[in-house]
Amino acid sequence: MSIYETSVKKPITTALIYVAIAILGLFALTRLAIELMPNTDTTTVMIITAYPGASAEDIESNVTKVLENSLNGIDKLKHISSKSQENSSIITMQFRAGTPIAEATNDIRDKLDATSELLPTGAKKPTIFKFDNASIPVAMLSVQSK
Repeated sequence: MSIYETSVKKPITTALIYVAIAILGLFALTRLAIELMPNTDTTTVMIITAYPGASAEDIESNVTKVLENSLNGIDKLKHISSKSQENSSIITMQFRAGTPIAEATNDIRDKLDATSELLPTGAKKPTIFKFDNASIPVAMLSVQSK
């Protein structure tokens, strides 16, 4: 006998099962913790390196690639992306959920210190930015004229 035949032949049992599932769902819903602004940790770090007067190609080959190769070996790294433009290199690193961002930042700092002598003489010291949910705007308002 299939489930379809059973549900048609025994409609009261089927209705009771549906009611029991609905009651369990409502009970679970009342026990569910809901917060307006949940405390979530971001796992994104950005490294910006200034190299005044350099072209995007020079920065790509002499700064960005050198730093990316060094930073690729960091534990729990999920994704790394970079952008090279005139005068600066921007590397964005995303770590797996649950990664302590302070430890990841220390690992990044250690790798950057180890590769600082490989950077060109005109390049500034890389700056590390940790993203914080409190600093991300909830809404943005833009006004412009025609």
